[in-house]
Amino acid sequence: MLVFALPFSLKHMSDTLTARYWTACAVARSAGQLAYRYFQNLESITVESKGIQNPVTVADREVENLIISRLSHCFPTDQFLAEESGGERCDDQVWVIDPIDGTSNFVRGIPYFCVSIAYVVNQEIKIGVIYDPSRDELFAAFYGKGATRNDQPMEVTHCQELSSAMIGLDIGLRTSMELGLKAVQQLVLQQSVIRHLGSAALALAHVADGRLDSYWNPHLNPWDVLAGQLLVQEAGGWTSDFLAQDGINKGNSILACAPALRPALQQATEIQGSAT
Repeated sequence: MLVFALPFSLKHMSDTLTARYWTACAVARSAGQLAYRYFQNLESITVESKGIQNPVTVADREVENLIISRLSHCFPTDQFLAEESGGERCDDQVWVIDPIDGTSNFVRGIPYFCVSIAYVVNQEIKIGVIYDPSRDELFAAFYGKGATRNDQPMEVTHCQELSSAMIGLDIGLRTSMELGLKAVQQLVLQQSVIRHLGSAALALAHVADGRLDSYWNPHLNPWDVLAGQLLVQEAGGWTSDFLAQDGINKGNSILACAPALRPALQQATEIQGSAT
């Protein structure tokens, strides 16, 4: 039997969402610590490929196994959708997990990766937790209750103009080259500072924490986005609606930003629709 000691008792939590929130925070931190131990010994890890520019390692699998086993131990009837092990079609209540978002950075020794855990109920993201083990930063959001970094409240920036904005973006192989180049050209012409970061989840956490003014990616999977989307929303930011058009099963685009930047960024990226 799996023995997993939480730093609190679930027995006295009548609110099951609250119990899941605190459990997700504890599990994300443990999972991130495991990922970081692998990161410190990269020479011992074999890197496999799931496709072009899509690496996977034993670290991804072991971290994912840890997350699922510990959440299952606490909530035996819960369902899971995870990057490495997949899951069934999700329409009701589900944990959405990326064990290491930013694996390409991870395998090259670049400390820009994270653990991402979200809990979705009836197409609403209720819990979002991201842990950055390289900086020991835990980003957490509870629907309607705000967002924190290491228990301190977070807020998006008040950036008003693209000429003052720092924008994170990642453009993958599933993106129209024409759309990607057009958007980047418009942002550069507006004198925005652009950063290609390689971890959507961590970049979204940094939008929520005011380190970035925006993040854009034309197509991602749900495990890359959902925790970070809730962080941005609960920190006062605006996001497009990733879950629209069956995004939890098919993937979608994501745009997240300080509210004042929304019109200009929607025009540049051609992303419409709002989740907030």
